[in-house]
Amino acid sequence: MFGGKNEKTKFDLWIGAINLFNCLLFIASWFAIFGASFTTRMAMFYYLFAWAGVIINAIAVVQAYNLKISMIGPILGVVGNALYGFTAVLALPAVIINIISAFFIFMQHDNKKKA
Repeated sequence: MFGGKNEKTKFDLWIGAINLFNCLLFIASWFAIFGASFTTRMAMFYYLFAWAGVIINAIAVVQAYNLKISMIGPILGVVGNALYGFTAVLALPAVIINIISAFFIFMQHDNKKKA
């Protein structure tokens, strides 16, 4: 069942897409923050997606560990989304880390330590 050479979780495509979608949201938040119509409700919308990204990527870390595949992408996804989740000031590093995370998730491969 798990003997494939290039093993991936079922959700790698979705997790990578969510990280890229969050990048777009984080970039859009800059325009909303600097615009005149920024409200607390709008801020909570962006933070909700950031923390949802943290949770989804944390689940992906556990799945990658259990399947003994590379955990770099999901770990970077947790870090990137958490950066924005703590403060929107860190939106630029969050966007960069999420793009790198999505790349690693899409290029998922077996862990070298696999016995």
